[in-house]
Amino acid sequence: MADSEAKDAVVWPQKSTHFSRWLLPSASSLQEQQQRAFTAALARVKGREEHKEAELPTLEDELWLVRFYAFQLSRFMAANHLKDSVKETALTFFNRFYLRRSMLEYDPRLIMFTCITLAIKLEDMWRNYYVDKLLGSVEGLDIAGVFALEATVCDALEFNFLVLHTSDSMHTIRMRCMEYLKESLGIDDEILGEHLGMILSVCSDAEKDALYMHEDPEFIFLHTPTQLAVANFARHCKKRMGSLLSVSKWVPRCTHGRGVRFLAKKMLHGDESRLAVLTETLQSINDRFARHMELRASMDAEEQKAGNILDQYLPLYSTI
Repeated sequence: MADSEAKDAVVWPQKSTHFSRWLLPSASSLQEQQQRAFTAALARVKGREEHKEAELPTLEDELWLVRFYAFQLSRFMAANHLKDSVKETALTFFNRFYLRRSMLEYDPRLIMFTCITLAIKLEDMWRNYYVDKLLGSVEGLDIAGVFALEATVCDALEFNFLVLHTSDSMHTIRMRCMEYLKESLGIDDEILGEHLGMILSVCSDAEKDALYMHEDPEFIFLHTPTQLAVANFARHCKKRMGSLLSVSKWVPRCTHGRGVRFLAKKMLHGDESRLAVLTETLQSINDRFARHMELRASMDAEEQKAGNILDQYLPLYSTI
C-alpha cells in the first residue's frame, strides 16, 4: 500500500487529464492543432451550397477573435464578482473548446456563457449564483441556446473537466517563501510576521495576473499552473521584495555560511542543474505576459475590428 501511494505521488499531477490531454510540447504543436480544427470546419462550411463562394474569415482572424472574446469573458466574470476558481475554469474551457472546434461553426457569444455555466457547476458554486439572473443581465442573450450548447462543449472537452488552479500552486509558494526567509535570514515567527503582509500582497497580485494569463491559450496549453504561478510570484518579488528574497541572484550569506537561491532551494529542492532551464522558462512567460497585457489594454479600442470580423461569421450561424 505504501509503495502504491508513493508511486501515485510521483505521477500526480502528470497523470491528470490537465497534463496528459491539454499540455502541448511546443508552440508549433499548438498552432498545428489550431490549424487542424479551423481547416476541418472550413471544409464542412464550404461543403454547404450556400457558402461555396462566400468570403470566409482566415485562421488569423479567428485566433484574434478568440483572444478578444476571452477578454470579454474575463471582463464579464470580473464585473459579476465570480470566484477565481470559476474564472480560471471558464477561461480554460473556452480556450480548450476553440482548440478543438472553430468559430466557423460555433458562436463565441454563446460559447463564452456556456463555459461559465459549466464552470459554476463543476466548481460546485451553483448554490452561490442564480445563473438565470446572471445571464439575464446580458441584453439579447439566447439563454436557452447557452444551456443547449453544454453537451457540445462537454463533447469538445472530451469530458475532461479537471482544471488545476494556479491558486493551489500559489499556496505552496507562499509557504515555501516563509520557510526560506526564516532559514536564510535566521528569523523567528514574530519577526517574520513583520513581512507577512508584504508576502501576502505579492501572492495576491501574482494570483490576479495568473487569471489574466488564462485569457491567452499559449499560457494554459504550453505551461503548467505551477510555472505560471512561479513566474508571476518571481516578477512581483523582484519589484517589491528584492531586498528580502532573491529569485535570480545569490542572496547575502545566511546563518549556514553560504548563499542559497530561493528558486533552487525551495522550488527545485536544491537541484542547481535545473535552475537555468527554470529561469529561462520564467523569463519567457513574463516576456509574453508583458505582450499580453499590451494587447489587453488595446482591446477596448478594437470593438470595431471585432465587429467587422464577426460580421463574416454571422451568415454561417444562421444556416447551422
